[in-house]
Amino acid sequence: MSLKNNLKGILLSSAALLSQSDAFSQNPFSGMESLFTAPKSYTLFHAPAPLTIDGELNEKSWENTPWTDYFINIEGENKPAPAFKTRVKMLWDEQYLYVAAELEEPHLWANKQPEKDIIFRDNVFKIFIDPDNNVNDDFEIQINPGNKMLFLIMNKPYRDGGSPVTGWQPIGYKSAVKLQGTLNKSEDTDKGWIAEIALPLASFSFNPVNIKPNGGFRINFLRTNFDFSVKDGVYSKALDTDGKPFPPRYSVWTSQGIVNMHYPERWSYTVFSEKAPGNPAEKFVLPYTELQRKYLWLVYYKQKEYFKKNKKYASSMTELNIPEGDILIEGKQNILKLESTSKQFLVSIKEAGSEISISVDQDGLVSNL
Repeated sequence: MSLKNNLKGILLSSAALLSQSDAFSQNPFSGMESLFTAPKSYTLFHAPAPLTIDGELNEKSWENTPWTDYFINIEGENKPAPAFKTRVKMLWDEQYLYVAAELEEPHLWANKQPEKDIIFRDNVFKIFIDPDNNVNDDFEIQINPGNKMLFLIMNKPYRDGGSPVTGWQPIGYKSAVKLQGTLNKSEDTDKGWIAEIALPLASFSFNPVNIKPNGGFRINFLRTNFDFSVKDGVYSKALDTDGKPFPPRYSVWTSQGIVNMHYPERWSYTVFSEKAPGNPAEKFVLPYTELQRKYLWLVYYKQKEYFKKNKKYASSMTELNIPEGDILIEGKQNILKLESTSKQFLVSIKEAGSEISISVDQDGLVSNL
């Protein structure tokens, strides 16, 4: 090959690489920014002694434990703020994950149906947990002002055809509700309610001592509030002109970016500290693998959009308007790869020269390969 042709080939190759790099520099996440905001994080301090679950939160451990920020609109900070304040604090010990929630509420009312009834039909507080950060086999815990609870296990998110498993209860869980007012008494004005819950860590097959650096215990919280009406002193959901209940109002701790809690990749991060409450919070450092996952979720979301329009998955990233080839993450070269059929796909990413890759499939399952 002549020097002239060789130089031409080098220039063309360089131009191609620059084109790919430039394409990613043009923000490949454009139009999906709300799904890629950074989730919040929280330091869980170690409770030096078991807590009494009574809704009082008067133990020294609770008093020294910081509250989260007040909840925001489920879609994010740019949406209207919730009407009522909600915040949470957490602790842990060798047996339990402790969660305390404080909910402002001028009218305390609760589902008065039999125990088997689905309590999320009315106002409720929910906890969502992904104990190993793989986005499948997640947990949902619900509690209402009457201290009724509901436990669900999701084999995978609803968006991927998941179905909830009910009838499960973590062995040894404890819960209590303290009402700051009166329940189902419409003629007065209430302050709110406090929920205190102890969830056995064994139920999630999770041990904070053995937490994996690239894993993590992901968690988020949801408050559901319905507009209501009162007739003959009885609360019920307010109805629109078609006789249907108005949609509930959702508030969360860390933004989902979408009106859907079943996006576990959007839940907050946690740091389990061995220190007692009252110490400075430990700084959360986002693992490099989470930066890599952003590109996996980008392909995943776009594949889901493509399937909705075309009844099949795209066979290449070009069809998704995502540049194929190498990308830079914190100055390190990474290889993004898509394998696909009409009904399935697997997108993986790995740092150049590494033997380990991370993948996401059509069911949203995150795996290390």
